[in-house]
Amino acid sequence: MNRVPSWTLDEFRIVLESKGTPPFNLALQLPGRTAGAVAVVQQGVHAFHLGNNHSMLSRTMVDYLEEQRGTLVCPVCGRKF
Repeated sequence: MNRVPSWTLDEFRIVLESKGTPPFNLALQLPGRTAGAVAVVQQGVHAFHLGNNHSMLSRTMVDYLEEQRGTLVCPVCGRKF
């Protein structure tokens, strides 16, 4: 079974900049990513800003979220964090 490549920061930024966009629509913009994978990342970002378990995010994603804290908008709920 082939492993899917790790998410790039460019792919992650697309998800972060797409508040309210359904996972299916985002998957169309992200070749090789399924709607399910996009939804997991969206929920991971939401969990991160709420202080909940965000273990579904990669270390690179978490580092980016921490570096950009205060300038981001949650793609799920639209809250700035």
